[in-house]
Amino acid sequence: MNLNQLRFASALARQGSFTRAAEECAVTQPTLSNAIAYLEEEFGEKLFLRTTRHVSLSPFGAKLMPEIERVLSAQENLLRRAEALRHPQPRSVRIGTSPLLSTRFLDLLIEPFRESSPDIDLIFYEMNMADLHAMLEREELDLIFGVAEPKKEQRNRAFLYRETLMYVPKGREQPLPGGALPVRFDEIAGDVFVMVPDACGLTRTVRNIFRSHRRPLHEYPGEALSYQVLEQWAALGIGAAILPSSKLASVDRARGIIDKQGHPLLVEFDAVWNANAAKGEPVRQFIRYLRETAPAAAERMVEHVRPAVEASA
Repeated sequence: MNLNQLRFASALARQGSFTRAAEECAVTQPTLSNAIAYLEEEFGEKLFLRTTRHVSLSPFGAKLMPEIERVLSAQENLLRRAEALRHPQPRSVRIGTSPLLSTRFLDLLIEPFRESSPDIDLIFYEMNMADLHAMLEREELDLIFGVAEPKKEQRNRAFLYRETLMYVPKGREQPLPGGALPVRFDEIAGDVFVMVPDACGLTRTVRNIFRSHRRPLHEYPGEALSYQVLEQWAALGIGAAILPSSKLASVDRARGIIDKQGHPLLVEFDAVWNANAAKGEPVRQFIRYLRETAPAAAERMVEHVRPAVEASA
């Protein structure tokens, strides 16, 4: 008895035809027929009942076939195990992050995972969103953390957190008193705003807000290099700025923004990945953790960041 004979018997049981079974096994029909005959001779009993039109398992063969399948399955598992030992897969998760993502949130989210799964390396890449999405398509990244983009519905996603957007007026105004009330969007919509390049998600978020409110956005013709420069240019009177609360160097002059209904304007972040990325066990494990832990991390983030928008104006 050998494994090929067992494989031929399994194929014949599925196909019910010597011709089709031989095609499946990529051998000639006489080769398959002879192998089955030798196997039946060794077992001392017919495995198959043959007619001119069909081949079916005999009662003896029907009882023995599950054992044959278990032997073949054990062989496949043994080969997979040997391959894994010869070519071990790295246990890592590659994550691209937008510069707009809060490092405080990232710390709250990642540290528990590192403690619970020390054998999995988390490798981070921070760059502009266009490059991150290109790397994700090329399968050079497993996930992206960035500003939520609802139009990319073909990808899997998980909510990360929402953050308050803050208005920084232009000019060197006096620091605002503690607990200053938020500003309504309509009150600031006519300002000229300094912007950063459309790379991290902030500029697109601000433009979408103005578009959804059907208001024109007056952009300063130049571009700031960083979020800190946005604040500095606002202080110089070049233009106003809009930033997430976690990216403010100082909240003394910033105010939360609310819409007509008194709801704060927020920027939402999520994690996205392609279906192929979730095939590896380390990535599947991290995604499960992400879905279970991100909401709690978001709550801790809200408690940590100084409140900027009151519930009512």
